[in-house]
Amino acid sequence: MKKIFILFIAMLFLPTFGFAAKQGGTLTFARYQEPLTLDPFIPADNGSIWALEQICDSLTEPDDTGNGLVPGLAESWDISDDGLTYTFHLRDATHSNGDTVTASDAHFSITKISDPNTAYGFVFDPVDSMEVLDSKTLRINLKHKYAPLVSGISLFSAAVVSQKAYEADPEAFAVSPTCSGPFVVESWKRGDRLVIIANENYWDGRPNLDKVEMLYIPEGNARVIGLKSGDYDVITGVPYSQAKAVKNTSGLNLEVQTVFKLDYVYLNHEAAPIDNKDIRQALNYAANREAIMKAVFFGYGEIPNGYMPKMAFHDPNVKAIPYDMAKAKALVASSYDGTKIELNIDAGNAPAKQMATILQQGWTEAGLNVEIVEADGGTNWGKIEKGDFQATVSYITSDINDDDELAILQADYTGGAKAFFSNYNNPEVTSILRQAREVSEPDERAKLYSQAQEIVVWDGYSVPLNFTPAVNGYQDHVKGWRNLTTGWWWLKDVWLDK
Repeated sequence: MKKIFILFIAMLFLPTFGFAAKQGGTLTFARYQEPLTLDPFIPADNGSIWALEQICDSLTEPDDTGNGLVPGLAESWDISDDGLTYTFHLRDATHSNGDTVTASDAHFSITKISDPNTAYGFVFDPVDSMEVLDSKTLRINLKHKYAPLVSGISLFSAAVVSQKAYEADPEAFAVSPTCSGPFVVESWKRGDRLVIIANENYWDGRPNLDKVEMLYIPEGNARVIGLKSGDYDVITGVPYSQAKAVKNTSGLNLEVQTVFKLDYVYLNHEAAPIDNKDIRQALNYAANREAIMKAVFFGYGEIPNGYMPKMAFHDPNVKAIPYDMAKAKALVASSYDGTKIELNIDAGNAPAKQMATILQQGWTEAGLNVEIVEADGGTNWGKIEKGDFQATVSYITSDINDDDELAILQADYTGGAKAFFSNYNNPEVTSILRQAREVSEPDERAKLYSQAQEIVVWDGYSVPLNFTPAVNGYQDHVKGWRNLTTGWWWLKDVWLDK
């Protein structure tokens, strides 16, 4: 048996600089997404996921960069020599209501998310069985080797919840979860704000902040104005057009952080005329990504050659579908029946509107009939989940630091939510991605992901637009702020120097 311990040294540098984190205060935090639910077994939207990460802990967790893993509720784990058995040893921890976190809670939680009918059930497809050995020990037996398991266990939807509280009232739990994370819900007013307060029972020590007010401010200019006026301590999603101005404003800081994020146009492969590969390729050939990078992103990011964010096994040598209007016109002329394409965007999202406008211009020039349709973000996401869309300007981020989650989620029809609501279905890609899960050697995994990347891109899975960084702004008095590569922030590490 291989015994896995991850050791880390916490902030030994602080005494050298003569300061330490201050306790107390309220962080006013303006976001452009709002939670739709706080039930960890339901969501696939970042408004919910990134809030849940502050409230519920999993057996393992991303480190303070997002690139590595550290112990969460499991302080260590063993892996059998054949790689088929993982035994997780839980630390002494309590839920926010004071009840002890048990291996039975972990068993219940992972069983819930392993249901193939859930959006993320595919992550635990390789699990054959689980056993509660005692109150602090959970054993997971696999059907076959599964290299990403320890990373997959860090997933938000594998959060260890209080089984007793969840089963007593799932609807109440979805509003105020009973978990073991650093914060608990004080109040939630939909469409306005989620207020979380420090969990006094947190196993890793009380967070520095007393309270965080997560405000839903969908309009980018409003967030910047509030930051400059001092109404907000932190804002996410600084408009690219205003990033330099924020950076040059006294008392403010601009964060430009590489994250596992791809801005792209979601395509529904079952909706005409998107169900035609020639049309999907035409949409790509007629997409002027250079114009979008310049006019919308102001140079922040990188023009992509993949269907998912740039992660460990991304292949920079895969050729992207280039901007070629003549090729787009030829494909449209030979394949298009005139069916209108509705391009959905979130109302109030100025960059999305700019992207859609540039895309519409190119697609119209290619001979396609395109209409931009605006609706609030929740409505658009609901249409995606129901498959009631043709094309939507949006983005995706990875919740773990292994390529497996998004590769399966997006490109494997048999995985999660019919290839993430795209209805993309290529059995060859499914076979390649399933092989990649069972291979331990990084070089072999890289070859498989490269093969899949090339096939999926040229199938016209989507219209990739930008490997986009996180661009955030915060006041000088905000300390310990950092955007993880997985998209969110550990608010437990933030403190206010005022």
